Formats: sequence, C-alpha cells, structure tokens
Amino acid sequence: MRLVVAVLLLAGCGVDYMAPTGADDVPVDMGSGSGSAVGVALISGDWSLQPDSENYVCVRKTITEDMYIKTILPVAPQGTHHFVLMVGDPDAPDGTTNCDSTLSKPAIFASGVGVQPLSMPDGIAVHIAAGQQLLLNLHLFNAGDTVLTGTSGIAIEPSDPVDTAHSAGVILAGKTIGLTVAPGVTTQDATCTTAAGTTFFAVSPHMHLLGTHLTATYNGATVLDTDYAFDEQQFRPVTPVTTTANGKYHVTCTYANYSGSTVKFGESTEDEMCFAITFAYPAPQQKTCGV
Repeated sequence: MRLVVAVLLLAGCGVDYMAPTGADDVPVDMGSGSGSAVGVALISGDWSLQPDSENYVCVRKTITEDMYIKTILPVAPQGTHHFVLMVGDPDAPDGTTNCDSTLSKPAIFASGVGVQPLSMPDGIAVHIAAGQQLLLNLHLFNAGDTVLTGTSGIAIEPSDPVDTAHSAGVILAGKTIGLTVAPGVTTQDATCTTAAGTTFFAVSPHMHLLGTHLTATYNGATVLDTDYAFDEQQFRPVTPVTTTANGKYHVTCTYANYSGSTVKFGESTEDEMCFAITFAYPAPQQKTCGV
C-alpha cells in the first residue's frame, strides 16, 4: 500500500513541551487548500514526479529519545495518493530513497487524500521508543501533463508520557485476497476476528477512485457508516468500541464501476482497495485484519 506523509499539529495548543532532539519549529503546508500550521518537524522528504506517472518514496529516520505524540496532521501536497508511517528496528540507512509499497515495519499511521488532523483521546498517545527507526512510505501519483514537485513530512504535537495500555496504534481492517470489483454497483466484504481489550476510537475509509461507501460494524453494531470520496479520506472519530475475544469486525466497501472491466486489488490508483484504517489502544499487535 502506498502512502504520503503525516504531520502533527502544534499551532495554538498552548502546550509546554520538550521538542525531539534535532527537531525544528517549521511552517507546515497542510495541502488541499487547508492552509498551514506551525509544527515540530519530525520527518520529511522532497520528491519530483514526471507527468502521467506514479512512484514510491521512502524516508527513514532513527529516533534518539522516547517521544509521545498527541496530534497527527497529514501534509499532502498535490501528487499525494496515500501514505503509511511505520516504526521498528532500523533496517537501512536513514535518508530518502525510491522504494516499493512493502510494509516492512508495524504501521502507526496510515491515510489518504484529504485526511485531516487527528488528535488522540485524553490520556492516549502514540509512543515511539528511542532507537527505533521511522519509515515513511509515500505513494505519489501525477495524472497531469506537467512535472510535480513537493515536500511531504511529519511534524508533531508532543504528549506527556503514557503507559503501554494507553499507547495508540493502527490496524488495517479490510480485504486484499480475492478483492475484485465487477462492472456496475457492487460490494466487497471482509471480517476480522479480534482479541479482547482493544478500544477503537477513529476510522478512516480507504478505497480508490471507484469507492462510494464504507460500513464498519463490530459484533453487529455500527462503528462507521459513511459515503466515500477519494479526495476526502479523513479519520472520523467514532464512539469508542472495546473488543471482545473472538469478536467480529466487519467491513463492507461499495463501488460504482462503469469502466466495463473488472478491477482487482492493487497499489495503483487505477486498481482498488478496501480498508477501514482503524486507530486503537493499546496499540494492536495484529497490524492487518481480514486480509
């Protein structure tokens, strides 16, 4: 899955904090005409994309001290398709490289076009441990006839430290194996079986250009039921749901395909996906579900 950058909002919060080592206060372009904010820079990469093309860019950065994140603000200049921010043990030198869509580390944030800032509930934070390496996997897509350039990255609003039980993370709930979108209006379904004790609190639907609606339920109760637009892939706060042993998290994606051809799962914007990108705490050990 290909993704562009996330940034954490700091403007107007009135919070005293210690910035991460080496971080700077910088203006952050939020993209999509939504203006800018001032954030604590965490990770960013410059890119250039030729007309009528797409590409992946990966940015790696090793963290030198523990940090806790309160609010996430994605930065998605024109040319951004979707993005994943991952964290884990270092697996390559820090810096920016061309890459593919491989998700080689656990994801801590993932979203697509039009995503808006996401704040954790009170007392909840994303924890990144000293010595871990951030990996930003960015998918770029240029459908125009001129070269696009941009800088995508992450800034943060820090949080007070939290314990493991209150550390948030992401689970990608949805369908990959066997996903096919036939001509006409159709649906695709996926069901995840969960362990007990994880609380869902925000969901972002992710499909590509044919997607029109996403419904997510847990043990039959609605978590999210929303129309979908490719350029408005934002996280929606949901009524908190705490999972049970062998609970069922069910995702239904609806598509309108008038191309005359069947479209299958894939990374390209012209392929399709079906995910409910779900924020939860404690950070899920299971990083994908129902796929």
